[in-house]
Amino acid sequence: MSEENNITTDAPATAPEMPEVKPENTTLGVADLQNAAHVIDIAVQRGAFRAGEVAQVGAVFNKLTAFISQVQEQQKPAEEAKAPAPTAE
Repeated sequence: MSEENNITTDAPATAPEMPEVKPENTTLGVADLQNAAHVIDIAVQRGAFRAGEVAQVGAVFNKLTAFISQVQEQQKPAEEAKAPAPTAE
């Protein structure tokens, strides 16, 4: 005796068309990266990651904080150049 498996779905044969999303001029600044590092730190503290994942998360966190420090060091001379020189009275 043979059985036929007839599977029917209500899904359309083709995917529905998605509206075209135009990219906005978005920026990512040091403050955004600091917030991301803070989120990672909090997630690790609260146990959001499995033990095997923590090493990878920690590596990303370390890269992120090193990059933030590097950018901040590069921005210091530019900020000091913009600051007005103190005047002697």
